[in-house]
Amino acid sequence: MVIENRPGAESREGNAQRNEVMGRVLTLAENKPEANVHGPLRRVRAEVDAGPFPAAVECNGFTFTGAISGVDKSGKVVSPLCSEQTARALENLELVLTANGQRLAHVLRCTIYLTDPRNTQAVDKTLEAAFSENLPAISMVEVSGLRDGRKIAIEAVAGRPREGKDVYDFMG
Repeated sequence: MVIENRPGAESREGNAQRNEVMGRVLTLAENKPEANVHGPLRRVRAEVDAGPFPAAVECNGFTFTGAISGVDKSGKVVSPLCSEQTARALENLELVLTANGQRLAHVLRCTIYLTDPRNTQAVDKTLEAAFSENLPAISMVEVSGLRDGRKIAIEAVAGRPREGKDVYDFMG
């Protein structure tokens, strides 16, 4: 559908089409809860530096974290070493999950953002130690840089198991 909006070019049909489209756009904007077809989002608050954004959101029993890095409560990098930043990032991840009644064993997937692929082995060892119960699916992505000297950031998706079920028995 092409709607011209130069003066004098609009027909009654063009006006009707434009009003119909604009009406749908306004209806979607006014009904924000209905626009989210996945269900209501709940912000997870935790004592980690997430900037102006929530550390995580929960929807339909799944917790989606933002990029969590190896910083202290004030937002300062804990160490120049990637292995120590990874350990602190995992501690911060655990703080976020704990604030939502979950733990690292509930993590199903992690995306690791790494500034230097030469640190992959050190990161792998730290992840294996932290996720000793069940290693989640992990993707590593090399990035050109992270802010304030950060060498790693971790995003995670955690699930909430059904009552009486094993941690990884979400579907049964």
